[in-house]
This record gives sequence, structure tokens and C-alpha cells, in this order.
Amino acid sequence: MTTDETPENLLDPPPPEAQASPEAVEPGRFQADPRRRTATVRGVELGRGRPEIIVPLVGGDREELLSQAEAATATRARIMEWRLDRFRPDLEDEADHREAVLAALPALRGALGPDRALLVTFRTAAEGGTRPIADRDLAILLESLLGGRRAGTQASVDLVDIETSRDPAVVSRVISAAHRHGTVVVGSYHDMEDTPQAEELVEILRAQRRLGVDVPKVAVMPRTPRDVLALLEASQTIAEDLSGPFIAISMGALGASSRVSAEVFGSAATFASVGAGSAPGQLGAEDVAGMLELLRP
Repeated sequence: MTTDETPENLLDPPPPEAQASPEAVEPGRFQADPRRRTATVRGVELGRGRPEIIVPLVGGDREELLSQAEAATATRARIMEWRLDRFRPDLEDEADHREAVLAALPALRGALGPDRALLVTFRTAAEGGTRPIADRDLAILLESLLGGRRAGTQASVDLVDIETSRDPAVVSRVISAAHRHGTVVVGSYHDMEDTPQAEELVEILRAQRRLGVDVPKVAVMPRTPRDVLALLEASQTIAEDLSGPFIAISMGALGASSRVSAEVFGSAATFASVGAGSAPGQLGAEDVAGMLELLRP
């Protein structure tokens, strides 16, 4: 983005040939609706075709972070998530932590290469993260990662996560800053204890879209198989909205099936690990890649 005007979102429109209603699909076969809008970063199109695999990088220091990045780039995953809350837990002062994050960013970007997208996430303690942070400090950290791009160069950060339950002014501020820099926004909601009803999950995802995020996301903990079905029902409902890419995950061992059935139910991405994971129920990245391909409808 080169103007000061903040766009509503950074979604790509469907191709012209997909504007009309799709042709009837043979019974028993699945076909994604071509009218879906998508979001593209570094040639990775979220929301069309096979779901993308996102690998969390949870290294506690620079050496461990870069080692994980090297291992992750050896897989078929094309998006890496840097979990900022897991980096340098020894630094309690937020300014010191922010300085360490900014110092490590160029090396991480270099390790990922030009074809892997980087998602930056500070998962707060309230939603399953490891580090508390004030809303103001969160905004300053995320905005500092979005800036610093030189003219004619590609930004180091391609996507940014913001928890939509945070202070509304902070959420709006981060979304606006991201869009000014051409960065895709993932607006996230996590329930580490339970799974809301399908109708509530649908409303959460739609409300996130109304805030201006490009990729709404919910991740919830199931207690029964019906909870997994509620998540999948909500996912299918949002997919039928044709409003853009989203991510819907049921966590834990019970919810593992949602991670590999994402394409059928419309979710644009799934999270998988290389070494240490970042959430309950994450499977290995190469295992997930194989299953996604094997289970393609």
C-alpha cells in the first residue's frame, strides 16, 4: 500500500469467470465454490484449493528460533508463524522484549527465504499464550513489526495475528496499521476450555470479518464428538457465505480430524508442528501434508 487510506481488507476478488453461479456438481463429489474470495501472500493463496499448512516457531532464543525455521522450510508448509510470546521468556520488560524481537526479525526472514510467508503472533495468556501483555504494549509491538519497510522491497512480515477480544481500539489500530503496510490480518479467537455452539461460532467469525480482518480464525477445545461437529458445522456455514478465507480448528486429540478435513469444510489453513507445537492436538507437518493430499475430495 502506498496511500494513507486504509482499505476495508486485502482480499482478492474471485476471477471474472467465477462470478456466475457454479455449475452443478456430480453427486458424491466435492468442488469448492469458485466464487470464494482469497488472500494472497508471497504467491500463497489462502482460501482456494488445498488448505495451507502453518508451522508455529516457538524457539525461546535466536538460535533455537532459526533452527526451527530451517527445519520448517524442509517441509511442505508455506506459512510459518512466529510465536512472539514464546520468544525470550527471560526478558520481562516489554521494551527489552520488543527490542530482541526486532533484532531477530531480519535473520528469521532470511532463514525462511523468499517463498515462505511469515505470520507474527503474540498469543496472550488469556487465550492460551505464555506471556501476559497490556493492550498498549501489544499494539506497539505489532506496529513496530509492520513498519521499517524500505521502498521497493517486500515487507518482512506478511501476516499479523490480533486477538479480536482485546480492547476494540487496539484491534482497530492494529488492523489499520497492517492494511496501510499491505499486511494480511488474521483476527483470532481461542477458547482453551470449551466449544461454543455452532451459531455462536458463526457469529464470532462474521463479527471478526466486520471488524475488517482478512482471515477470521476460531480455535476451540472440544469435550465431546458433538463439539467437533459444532465446529465443522460453523465452518461449513461460513464457507457458504463466500466472504473470504477463514480458519476454524477444533483442538486436542479429539479435534484432530478437523485439522485434516479443512478443505471439505472450507477452512483455509491448518496448523501443524515441526518439533515442539504451540497448541494441543497439533500433528506433524509432513503427516498433515500427506493426509491433506490423501483426503482431498
